[in-house]
Amino acid sequence: MVKFLLRRLRLSLMAACCGLLLLSACATLPPEEAVAERATARWNTLLSDDLVGAYEFLSPGYRSSVSSNQYQRSVLLNRVRWTGAQVNESECTETSCKVKISLDYAVYGALPGVQSFESTQTVVESWVRVDGKWYYVPNK
Repeated sequence: MVKFLLRRLRLSLMAACCGLLLLSACATLPPEEAVAERATARWNTLLSDDLVGAYEFLSPGYRSSVSSNQYQRSVLLNRVRWTGAQVNESECTETSCKVKISLDYAVYGALPGVQSFESTQTVVESWVRVDGKWYYVPNK
């Protein structure tokens, strides 16, 4: 009887371990999906005017040379105001991605007699993976 219970306990433990292993494999997203989620979250943060939060999406290398205040100032001084963003596709290697994003924007006071100009443009962002997390790398 004891052998039967021990065998049953081992089988249950093995089944539980296999289940956890399968669940952890499912939780790991392919790079394209993971970076698309991060890019969407970054743009949602920017669109909600949370510039401090948006700064955290920037690569550690960029943040080492540009302070949060400098970044916020550069965004606030930009004549372009983003009004919407949609991640279209991403192309990745293990450590870097190019992400195509469709951006809706408005430019205020760009032309005499025109209060604002609104349009959509597709941009390609560069992202890198550092310590298992994806970060945006600005062009500048």
